[in-house]
Amino acid sequence: MQNHQASPAPDFDLPAAAAREIVALERVRLPNLAGLTILLPNFHAADSMAAALCEAAGVAALLLPRMTTLADWSEDVAVERESSPDSCRASLLYQALRARHWFGDADLWNISRELLDLFDDIARQGASLPASYPEFVSWLEQAYQARAGAPLHFEARLVHELWYAMSRGVDSRVDGVTAYHMRLARLADSAAAPLYAVGLSGLTPMEQEFFRRYGEKRPVRLFGCAGEFPGAGAGALLQAAWQAPIPSGGEMPQAPPCLRDRAEDFRRRCPENPLSGRLALFEAHSLEDEAQAVDGKIREWLRAGKAAIAVIVQDRLVARRARALLERGQILVADETGWTFSTVAASAAIMRWLDTMASGFHHLDLLDLLKSPLIFADWDMVARKRAVYGLEQLLRRHSVVSGLRHYNALAQKEGAAEVLGLLQRLEQAQVKFSRRARSLSAWLSSLLESLDALGLSQGLAQDLAGEQLLRLLARLQRELGQDQGVFSLSEWRRWLDGQLETATFRDTGIVSTVVFTHLGATRLRRFEGVIVAGGDAAHFPPQGRENAFFNQAVRAQLGLPTFEQDLKQMEQDFAALLAGCGTMLVTWQAQKNAEPNLASPWIELLEAFHELTYGEKLPRSECRVRPTHQLMLSSTGLVRETHPTLPATSNPALPAELVPASLSASGYNSLVACPYQFYARHALHLNELDEVQQVLEKKDYGEHVHAILHLFHQRYPAIGRCDRAEAELALRDISRVEFAQALEADYLARAWALRWDARIPAYLDWQAAREREGWRWHDGELWRTLELELDGGRSLTLKGRIDRVDTRSDDGVPAYAVLDYKTQSRAGLKKKLETPGEDVQLPVYALLLAEPVVEAAYVPVDEDGSVKLVPQEEIHALSVATGQRLRALFNAIYRGAALPARGGGDACAWCEMSGLCRKDYHDGQ
Repeated sequence: MQNHQASPAPDFDLPAAAAREIVALERVRLPNLAGLTILLPNFHAADSMAAALCEAAGVAALLLPRMTTLADWSEDVAVERESSPDSCRASLLYQALRARHWFGDADLWNISRELLDLFDDIARQGASLPASYPEFVSWLEQAYQARAGAPLHFEARLVHELWYAMSRGVDSRVDGVTAYHMRLARLADSAAAPLYAVGLSGLTPMEQEFFRRYGEKRPVRLFGCAGEFPGAGAGALLQAAWQAPIPSGGEMPQAPPCLRDRAEDFRRRCPENPLSGRLALFEAHSLEDEAQAVDGKIREWLRAGKAAIAVIVQDRLVARRARALLERGQILVADETGWTFSTVAASAAIMRWLDTMASGFHHLDLLDLLKSPLIFADWDMVARKRAVYGLEQLLRRHSVVSGLRHYNALAQKEGAAEVLGLLQRLEQAQVKFSRRARSLSAWLSSLLESLDALGLSQGLAQDLAGEQLLRLLARLQRELGQDQGVFSLSEWRRWLDGQLETATFRDTGIVSTVVFTHLGATRLRRFEGVIVAGGDAAHFPPQGRENAFFNQAVRAQLGLPTFEQDLKQMEQDFAALLAGCGTMLVTWQAQKNAEPNLASPWIELLEAFHELTYGEKLPRSECRVRPTHQLMLSSTGLVRETHPTLPATSNPALPAELVPASLSASGYNSLVACPYQFYARHALHLNELDEVQQVLEKKDYGEHVHAILHLFHQRYPAIGRCDRAEAELALRDISRVEFAQALEADYLARAWALRWDARIPAYLDWQAAREREGWRWHDGELWRTLELELDGGRSLTLKGRIDRVDTRSDDGVPAYAVLDYKTQSRAGLKKKLETPGEDVQLPVYALLLAEPVVEAAYVPVDEDGSVKLVPQEEIHALSVATGQRLRALFNAIYRGAALPARGGGDACAWCEMSGLCRKDYHDGQ
């Protein structure tokens, strides 16, 4: 059984006070209050209000009244005129702005939304603009306290002209605000029962008029709707602190006499500290520190038995990290703040599909799309993953950059049936989404049809955020069905981006003791523990948003809502929350980017007044920090758990089941150069994936040259038997075809093609000279394997692909040569072969050929001037010794020999495993 730690009793409980009075007024109805209506600021407050009513009624069973919000209640009433959705109004504004060419290349959708917000604010306040444009200019001159110049005239013309254009409209529909006012009027006219409102704030003139008219027919009682501070306890202390400005400099003992008098007066009226045990502060060292403090405090409260915990999300980054920590500990969070759709994976899949089409199916966009778990949801998951993996391997291996046509050709060439099926569905979806300009509703129809073709609709429907996103798109399509505007693809994309940025996804499927919410949603709710995450000056209170039209002073002059009014409402909400909750922790980061990060001015004012009144600062919550830690909970609070340190060196041994059963020449070279590199690359298979080369590089150039020469020698095994001009023309034709696809994807590949074209005469000269020495081309791109016997009945398969094999007759006995084409310099190749056995490529090829090899050499085909072989001396003896050494090395590995990081020079310079072995770091210690 858990021990419940008692929290300080709330000193402000509006639901309880309102419930007592409602029950007293309606006692004759008990236990049936179903005929009443109680208006609340939000639906979250219904539980608190219901509990308060049950407690005040004191009966065994109670039929509760209807508890709803004013806006939701008004939806029950029908009006004569249809309401025009905001999506249609924004489209009309956009078209009006586009036709007037006032803003050039500016984002007209954003301007349309700003204007729509302004027009709605004017309508909510029951205001209107002067009918005369000169009169409106004069009005703005007075509000701005400035003479009318070009900017003011432009703003006046813009707002005045579009206001009246939207007021006239194009049909009989009215805007949403006007329809709301019409429904309120209907509600007031049909008043049939007493009406109660609890905790409503920021009532507009039209809403206030509704209550007045309703009250003429039936009783109306408002509780806590005047925006007052709690009258006692913590709320009163907050009000006194915030109304008593604290000097920015100097200590509290030097405060002005009037401030000391105010503090002394408050202490006489409230000798017991109302914040004792109720409020604590935590100054974090970093974002991670703050998130861990939130996580740890919630765990502590849960262990103490608190049943209602709220996190007021002021800093979204901290909240996201704290939620991850909680969910890692199997503590689910009910997130009421939600996320904009632009940040969820479901939207990312749709936007990636649009990006993929716009980029001509660029491989990066395409692979990103195909790796979404939402696409092709109607396929078997294993088959889908196999097809996507197969396509990725094809693209990376052949460096195909973009184009469904190229992908299809490659898949057909390779016989990849599953990949072809995947590409066919992409083509079908693309057909449904042409680039022809059309209405917003038609664009959405095309999008939804293409999502069906991709199986994305099915995947989205199985995802909570995806299902809400599909509903959003379908609703917008229906709303915009009557809109006749025509928009280009880019205009529609910007519109869609804006919709996803403003619409919110909320996970409604989680019910939890821990709630992430915002300040306004805490009205009338009871919490035993509250954390304000992000209580610094930048987030608490949040900074006011600049309006595109009319500054704050002008908005106040015009009777429109201002940030100052919003700020006062937030102050009242915070005061009510502090007065009504059990305990509160305010967290913030004391430093950001190595700069001091100030606490919220609300908290600084409160702490200063608290110190002056009660002679002590607000308590700090502490975390004991140790190196290499992880936050965990202890009976004494937040502590850190120390992890064991990692070993200082990397010297692994391979278990037998991880020892590779086959090895290539490059793998053997890796083992010789650095055993740890071999361990990471070939035993753990941590090799980096091949990158699709968007620009032809030296490595790709070499692969093209290999393919050209192999095809050429298949047609012309001996060039001495044909005309030199014919051979040269054939080699140039083969080269042109080989480089064609690279030139299509990258114009700069022409430089590599010309470079090889210049090397062709020298290569043919070398080939002719070699044939005069008796050598003939025998085979190329020859794949060979060789089984090597190991101790204990084990074996190792040595494998490799030999670029070229030549043959000649030595006194009637066939002799062979293994050659490897290289585009490196001759000097670099000679350096590689200076120490016999250090580079094992040629000896391995000689071993694999299983024929009498008398010559092994590199062919530097990219040298200026003539081509000269770089031979490996004593190739037969070296190949035998190479095989014996490989057997010995693998026998030792099977016996548990260590594979240390001991590479050097070039082996480390270009090694992608350096981040694992960290040899450079350890060498520097």
